[in-house]
Formats: sequence, C-alpha cells, structure tokens
Amino acid sequence: MHPLAPILLSDARAVANAAVDCLVIGSGTSGVTTAIELAERGLKVAILEAGPLILTEHVGSGPFANRADIVPQIHDLVRFRTTWTSEKELAAVQARTAETNNNAWSIVGGRTVFWGGCTPRFRDEDFADWPYDADEMRSWYVRAERLMGVSGSEGDNDTPPFMTHAAQERLLGRLAAKDIPATHAPLCIDTRSVHGGRMSLGFDSSVSRLLRCKHFGRIEDGARLSLAAETEVLQLVHDGNVVSAVTVRDRTGETFAVPARHFVLAGGCMQSTRLAMASGLADVDPLVGRYMGDHLFRQAVFELPEPLQEKSLYIFIPPTAKRPFHAQLQGMFQETWYSPLHATCWLDGDANGRYILFYCFGISKAEEAGRMVLCGDGMAKTDYCIVNERSPGDSKTLAEMAKFTADVAAGLGAKVVRTEENAAGSALHEFGGLRMGRDRASSVTDPDGRFWRIGNLSCADAAIWPHQGSANSYLTITAVALRNASRLAAGMEAGQAAMAAQ
Repeated sequence: MHPLAPILLSDARAVANAAVDCLVIGSGTSGVTTAIELAERGLKVAILEAGPLILTEHVGSGPFANRADIVPQIHDLVRFRTTWTSEKELAAVQARTAETNNNAWSIVGGRTVFWGGCTPRFRDEDFADWPYDADEMRSWYVRAERLMGVSGSEGDNDTPPFMTHAAQERLLGRLAAKDIPATHAPLCIDTRSVHGGRMSLGFDSSVSRLLRCKHFGRIEDGARLSLAAETEVLQLVHDGNVVSAVTVRDRTGETFAVPARHFVLAGGCMQSTRLAMASGLADVDPLVGRYMGDHLFRQAVFELPEPLQEKSLYIFIPPTAKRPFHAQLQGMFQETWYSPLHATCWLDGDANGRYILFYCFGISKAEEAGRMVLCGDGMAKTDYCIVNERSPGDSKTLAEMAKFTADVAAGLGAKVVRTEENAAGSALHEFGGLRMGRDRASSVTDPDGRFWRIGNLSCADAAIWPHQGSANSYLTITAVALRNASRLAAGMEAGQAAMAAQ
C-alpha cells in the first residue's frame, strides 16, 4: 500500500455506505475528467480503481523521466498481458494455449501516468460517422487543452510549442522542400509562463489532476470526490433496465456490493467493454462488444546524415484527405527502438546522436466482426481477447504507410535502419465495443454515452467511439468525457430537483 494511502484513499466499504450519486469505474483521463466535472456541479462522486496507487504524477514529470532502466520496472509492477487474435487462432486463445501479445496496465491514473504526450485534435472529417460533428467538439477541445496544459496546438489556446530550436527547424525545412508539410508536435506538456507564483504542470496525467482538485479527499472525511484503489469491480448488478450496484472485491479480498444512483464505465475501451460483457449486457444488447479496433501502427528508426547538436526533437506530420495517417518523429539517440515501456525517452536525448524514431498511426474503420470474446467468466481483467482481421482498406493504408516511411526518410536525407509493421492492438489506441449513435437499433449508447437500454449507466471512454481519426486518442477522450459529463450532471441535477419537488 502507498504510504499516502491513509490520507488519500477511501475504503471501499465506506463508499458503499455513503449514498454516492455517481460511481465512476476507472481512474484514467475519462474517469477522472468525468468525476471532477460532476463534483464541480455539487454531486457526490466516488472513483473505483482496480489498480494500486504507485505514482502521483506522470512519470515524465518526476525524477524518473530519463531513467530508461527504472521506468520499465515501474511498468512491470502494474502491467499485465492481453491478446489480439484472428478467427483462426481464437480457439487456442480461449483455451489459454496461445501466447499473449499485447500490454495493458492496472494503476491509479491508468496509462495517463506513462503516455507519450502527443495531443493532436481529430480533423473535421474524422467526425463524419459520429452522432455529432466537429463544430460540436470545438469548445470541448478548447476546455480540454486548457485543462491539460497542451502546448503548440493549432487550436484556440495560444501556448508556445514545447520543442523549438534551430536543429528542428532545419529538419522541418528539409521536409517542406520535399512537399511534406510538418510542424512542431502538439504536446501535453505545460509551457505557459511560470511566474507570479504559477508553476508548470509538466506532463498531464489524470492522477495529478485528481489530487489537485479541491473537492478530492477521503469519503470518510466528508469529501465530495473520493477514490478507492485496489477495488476491482467484478460485475454490474442490474435487472435489464437499471443498475442497482456493482459487485467489488477490495484489497482485503472481501466481495460486496456498492450502490449508487448512476454508474459510469471509464476503465478504458477494453475494460469497460469486458465489464459490460461480464455483466450480461450482451444479452440486453447484442451489439455490446462489437465494432472494436485500434490504430494501424508502423514504426522505424532513421539514421540522419549528421548529428543535429541538440538533445531532443519532436516533429508531427499531420494527416491529409488523401493520407489517412499521421507521423511522429522523436530523437536524438544513439540507435534505439520505440518501446511503450518508456514513452518519455526522447526528453533527454543525445546531442551527438544521429538516430530518430519514426512512427505512423493510421485510421482503421472497425467492422462489426471486430469484437471482444470473453475467456472464462470475464470477471478478471485478463479474461478477454479481441478478434481483429485486417480489412482490404487496412492493408492498403499499411502499404501507403510503408511508402511514406521511405519518402520521409529520403526527405530528411536519412537512412531507414529498421522498419516494422506492428500487429493489431499494439498501438494502444483502442476504440469501440459500446458504440454510440442516434439510433438504438444500431448502437449501444446514445450520443452522450448513456446506454439506451440501461437507464442509469454511461460510458465515458473510447469504447463509445464508432470510429477514430488518425490522431492519438488522449485529447479526444478527455474532450468527449468533458462534454458527456456536463450533460450527465445536468440530467442528474434535474432528477434531484424533481425528487425534491415531490
């Protein structure tokens, strides 16, 4: 148990006895964003998180930012393995005879304590299949970017890019000369002026946002917003229309029910969908667990013709109407390879290095056949796999990504040292499973993330996305969570007023 637990964490039994308005399941950016918004509106909110409290801020904002030896060990404290598979290999996965092939994490803050920080917005056209358009999202993007301290965005928040120096400008110029438009990467690293008592927020993480919130504390002490860690939600208790409670197992191993007025799934796309399926919601709505996907992901290492004499760079090449993927370049290094176990390795590079990381994330349109399958009863965090087959459109995009990799290297005058197409699921930008829409016959949740068939259940994370853009998910997850939490709060406030009037 974290030494701060006695003053930061609530006991799950206390949450069960506290007449909570809303239980939020998961403490990543969707969960914490939702919980803070509801608490700001006067509602009593508790977050249930299966993982332990290990870090109180993003790993890149603390002393471990450049410790490539220590950060993977921190990951291993909370990392577990999952599987993405094909129809052909599904039986072996269900029988637990196939090897796992993807990473997942269970920790207070979720992936937000480890993520790489790139925060582009979706393009307007990326919302074509959503139940609302880009105009609806603009104000929420502005709020999310301010909340998170995004720097270098092309949106409405005027903050300087984090990475600016002459060497980066030279590389941007080389790409521009080859008609490859590139820019400083929008990063979730606070570059707003530090003076007059204001300190930088560093990297954004949901756990640091939660701890800064004035409403946060122990529910035992009367706090409006609380967190019970190492409290695993096993099932939703429901009658097919309304959820009355969740069944949890706390850190002592006890199992009991925790009631609330409303429940929000926010464990990330995979865990929110798994919990819905483990609770029998696929019997209520057969689309539960369907239309699941992930970014297409390709990576490479380039060797530049000369050292840039700067320690770090971070360049972003946005997608276009004809190119449904974006690219990111990070460095400088002696030869290396991208690892999701140390996403901040670019912060303190090598001025004499000549190697940079290159990776592309591309749009994959999820089909109904892209789905979750439970292994066992689905009550454990590892009791699932994702069935995903590359579509002809995916194969076409991946081939274009391979060509573009070579084009960018040539534009920089660089040599491709190593390149690789990654397997499905490895981008860690999953979406779908509880897709939203305007028609209950073709979607699980409504445009605000509320389940059509379960009156007091919502989902706040990317499980509700019908499709994705090429952009990294974090900013859009946060913006959508803000939007939907505002609407949920208004609805719950109206419900309270109606009850008081009776």
